[in-house]
Amino acid sequence: MSTTPPNGRKRMYLAAGSAAGIAALVTAAAFTDFANLNLGNGTDDSGVGGNNRFNIQVVGTDAAGNPVAGTWQEAATAEGVNINVPGADLITPGDTVSVSIPFRNESPVLTADIAFSLQDRPGFNSDATIADALRYTVSLDGAPLVTDATQAAVADLDLGDYPTGDSGELTISITLPDQGSGDANNALQGQVSYVQAHFDAVSVQP
Repeated sequence: MSTTPPNGRKRMYLAAGSAAGIAALVTAAAFTDFANLNLGNGTDDSGVGGNNRFNIQVVGTDAAGNPVAGTWQEAATAEGVNINVPGADLITPGDTVSVSIPFRNESPVLTADIAFSLQDRPGFNSDATIADALRYTVSLDGAPLVTDATQAAVADLDLGDYPTGDSGELTISITLPDQGSGDANNALQGQVSYVQAHFDAVSVQP
């Protein structure tokens, strides 16, 4: 035997079902929207990074180590690149030899804060007597930064800030002073000092 709910209960069930159907229709028909922003410098092909390449260069050299004006190279290795200082291998007490080294900031946007030092050439051992005797004068665009200094004293010389494309010229003069006696001078015969010119740069936001 079956029973039938009162008509009022039927009407309540039907009303509840109709409300659920209306809610489903409202959800399905809701408005949507979105927004996308491409992160970068505001130009069409930019992203995060891209113009952050940082690079300094020094004058290019030929196969004999001679500087070639108007050419550039990275020289960004621990062993370095050879550069010819005319007369360096023949230096005797009382002599001075020198070389000029153009350098530049080749970064596309970033400014370069550049410093200069003299350091021992990696993998080579200098003779202490001549290494201690040598004196260095370093000039930037003709203005002396240090004069008659030991190698150790030529450390972290501030060359200044160079915006992209800017360049300078460093001149290194090497003097072997007279040691005061024939015996002291003769003690330097055949001795060699292995020195490396080191440019160090830190990027600066323009």
